[in-house]
This record gives sequence, C-alpha cells and structure tokens, in this order.
Amino acid sequence: MSSAQPDAPRPPARRRSPGRPDRRAARREQVLDTAARMFFERGYEATTTTEIGAELGLLKGSVYYYISSKEDLLYEIVEQYHRDTREYFDRIEASDAPPLDKLRELIATETAHTATNLTRSSLFYTEWRSLSEERQRTIVAERTRHEDAVLRWIREAQATGAVRADLDAKVATYAIFGMVNSAYRWFRPEGRLSADEIGREFCELILGGLETR
Repeated sequence: MSSAQPDAPRPPARRRSPGRPDRRAARREQVLDTAARMFFERGYEATTTTEIGAELGLLKGSVYYYISSKEDLLYEIVEQYHRDTREYFDRIEASDAPPLDKLRELIATETAHTATNLTRSSLFYTEWRSLSEERQRTIVAERTRHEDAVLRWIREAQATGAVRADLDAKVATYAIFGMVNSAYRWFRPEGRLSADEIGREFCELILGGLETR
C-alpha cells in the first residue's frame, strides 16, 4: 500500500479585482511616456535605454522587462499616435457627410490632435526615419491613406462645384497637410488660442481658399 499522502488542496487563484489596473501594464505605460519625453527633449539617437531606465529608477537592464529594444519603444509611441488618428479618420471617412464637410472636420480634428499631443506628434513627424524600413513603410502607408482621402474629397467637391475647378487638387492636398502637420512646431498650450481654436482658424483659412465664391 502506498504511504503517499493525498495532495493538499490548493488555494484558489487570486483574481484581479474588477477595475484594478495591471501593474505591469501601468509601469510599461510609464516607460513609454518617459521615453517619449526624453526622445522629444534629447532626440532619439542621443537617448539610451540605460538613461530611460535611470530616469524611471530602474536598475540597468531592467527596462528590458518592459520592452525589447529602443526601436520598439519608438515604434510603439508612433503606433499609439497612429491608432488615435486612425480612430477619428475612420469615423470621418465612413460618414455620409458631403466631401467638403469631411474635409472641414478632418482639418479641425487633426490640427487639434497634433497640437494637443505635442510630444508624440513631434516624434511622429521627426523621428520616424529612425525606424527600420519595414516599419517606415507602415507609417508611410497610413499617411498615404489620409492624403488619398483628402485628394478624393477635393476632387469630388470640385465635381459638384463646391471647390474651385482651377485649383490643382494634389497641390491643395499637400498644402493642407503641410499646414495641419506644422502645429507641433509652434503651438504652445499656454498661448492665446487653444488647440481647438487653432483647428477652427485653419478651417477658415484653408476652406476660404478652396471654396467657390
């Protein structure tokens, strides 16, 4: 007869309380926020993962518990920004609004979003070339998607007579994004106008030059 004792009953696995944040996820978000700020202040190339870890009070190498590489950090920061823009872009694109109204909403929303998220928008527009070619292609594809939609909306509005027919639609598209994307360079939250007000001002300036009078 075996003398082995029956296994002692195991205590039930602890469940995370509903609404209780995942500590690792929260800490990882801290890593991303700190990396974004340091990349913004010092530049991506001039910032090391060791310095990011030190800023967070992590031992040397501990930062790799949360990320695989410095490039992964940059890519996730940029991709987070992409996900945010994709959310409002998809909503505008899927709406039944006339092309000019879609254009108006995109200009206002994207300008305000760029100005409100200065750190990440700056990295999105200035540091993306530090990514691998494959990841760069992902960024470019998303930008092209936005540009193609704006080009299409302008041409559709020209076909209905809402936008001047003498304008080159492609040049107008590049001008719009050049203007909207510039907000990260000069906008200051403490300035006279809010991000939303800047978005509305841009709408007036851009559409004032496009619309048929």
